[in-house]
Amino acid sequence: MTVTTMTFQHVNAFDALMAQAGAAVGNALRSVANLFATDAAAEPRTAQELLDWADQYEATQPSYAADLRAAAQRHLGQ
Repeated sequence: MTVTTMTFQHVNAFDALMAQAGAAVGNALRSVANLFATDAAAEPRTAQELLDWADQYEATQPSYAADLRAAAQRHLGQ
């Protein structure tokens, strides 16, 4: 890479080959990861869904669960 152009230049054929191989490996790993991707849970849209989330987090993250409950109660006007 030169300071003036900010473009990458390969010094020799081996560098170019390694760059291509690295890109191919990265693309292959990304493809494999996409095979195992799980559906992300939809974010809560109602106060009741937020309370349900709070119940799920209570055992492992009680502070976060309390924040979720407070947000749901604000939404309900309580």
